[in-house]
Amino acid sequence: MKRREGFTLVELLIVVVIIGILVSISIPIFTAQMHKAKVAADWANLRAYYAEIQADYMSTQQRNPKVKLYWETDNADDWHSVTFLDGHKAEMKAGTCLVNFEDTEDHKGYSIVYECNKDHAKCYLGLGAEHTKP
Repeated sequence: MKRREGFTLVELLIVVVIIGILVSISIPIFTAQMHKAKVAADWANLRAYYAEIQADYMSTQQRNPKVKLYWETDNADDWHSVTFLDGHKAEMKAGTCLVNFEDTEDHKGYSIVYECNKDHAKCYLGLGAEHTKP
């Protein structure tokens, strides 16, 4: 009998097909996890930012002019980042945020609304006044 070395073409094709199937299953899972991680980073930055600007308002009882509100920005790119009071900027990785200020009887202080680029309810965040998804 002849000694057989290596793999046949059919065996190699089966292995390539199996690897292709595994990759096609894992890519959507990986991208979904990447999106969740980016949204979580955005939420952490916005919570820290909200705590800072709200604490500033509570200590001074007036709006800080360094805080850009959504109606004061001419450039929609400003909605993709927040600038902390000490000057450092946090870029939004997966969405946009709007900062609002109210000094009414019902609500005093700032509020922030965040929506991810995919526009689904599970990535919506509202800080401040009671927020519901529009």
